[in-house]
Amino acid sequence: MAAKAEMSEAGITRMAGDSMASNMPGSGGDTAPVDDGTMEDILEKLKLLNYHVNFIQSWPSSKGHNFRPLTRTYFCVPAANSNEQYFYFASLTAWLVSVCGGKIDAPDQFGDPNVMSTNIIQALKELDLPVRDIMPSKIQQRGYGDSVLQTISMLCDQALKEKGFNFLPPVYPADKYDDDQQIEDPGMGDDGEIADDVAVREDSDDDDWYEGLPGYNKPNKEEAGMIESQVNPEAWRLELETVAPQLKLSQDDHLKDWRAHVEWIGNLLKKLNGVLPDVKQALKNVCEDIQKAIEKLQKRESTLSYQFQEQIEKYKSVHQELKHYQENYNTCNQSVNNLSAKLNQITEDLERVKIDIQDRESAMSDSKPLVNIKKALSDLKAETKNMELRIGVLQYTVLHQAIRQAHNSEMKEVIADDDTNLL
Repeated sequence: MAAKAEMSEAGITRMAGDSMASNMPGSGGDTAPVDDGTMEDILEKLKLLNYHVNFIQSWPSSKGHNFRPLTRTYFCVPAANSNEQYFYFASLTAWLVSVCGGKIDAPDQFGDPNVMSTNIIQALKELDLPVRDIMPSKIQQRGYGDSVLQTISMLCDQALKEKGFNFLPPVYPADKYDDDQQIEDPGMGDDGEIADDVAVREDSDDDDWYEGLPGYNKPNKEEAGMIESQVNPEAWRLELETVAPQLKLSQDDHLKDWRAHVEWIGNLLKKLNGVLPDVKQALKNVCEDIQKAIEKLQKRESTLSYQFQEQIEKYKSVHQELKHYQENYNTCNQSVNNLSAKLNQITEDLERVKIDIQDRESAMSDSKPLVNIKKALSDLKAETKNMELRIGVLQYTVLHQAIRQAHNSEMKEVIADDDTNLL
């Protein structure tokens, strides 16, 4: 059944119109714009959803947290307790998602804000709501701002759509005034000055916040007037004239003389001595009554002690056993702590030994040094062959030079012999 929200004079008029219709889901826009009046629109939508009863009093997450009705700037500015503000936002969002027919995990006041923000974004995506303009980082870091207001506004619109609310365009009454007729300003006097007794309409928005609460009675205008007394003024004046002389503290002028003052003090002493026996006897009677009451209490206390002697002894024995068990528990707890410390030390030593064994095993199983040795041997063999080849070449060169020198010396000797023979 589609219910229609009629425009009333109780404060919903600013929600109607083309601007509100354009902000509803499926009206052509992606997300509702955020401005200074967004939080007020959210409050009016929540009142239509009856969030005072359905959320503050009945929602499971609100039990034990004492959620208060929202104000016009609650999600616009940071609150004194940021954790409470974010939990309020998460709980309100979870309730709106459930009203829209979606599913979301119940928020935890001490849970991870990143997880709860991710759940909120996922729930919005499942409801086919646009999340392009919503920044998850701002939702995670704080529970106020444009992203928070956009989220709540979209969910409120979707919830009203699910409930079947339709916002009609505003209907303006036809003008019944003649165009040529001069309109008088009710706030102006005969001579054009502003009248002092202009009626001011009382703002009833605060009363609208609590109208949904059970047991709330809106104050009657007749009872809210000036309190009038029902006492007869003449009888009051006569009574005042009778009592007034007794309320005045008068001091005789003759007391200014010290002799008269001493005489006055003597008279007071005589009066006190006359009243003293009666007062003393009355105090004695009161003392006797108190003594009798104390004796009765002592007898009653002794009777109760005798009647509950067995329970008292049993309590003492149980208390002694409890003390003994407590001492044993403390001793065992101390020994457990010592053994736990030893176990931790042994575990650390074991881990250290395991690390050393692993290092040695890795060093033993590593074949890189052997490969390096083989490579070095092959390089030595190659260098040895080169050296041997160079030695052979050098030996050949030296031998060839020696042979050449020997041949030259022989040739010189032959030439010298020939020269000798010629001579």
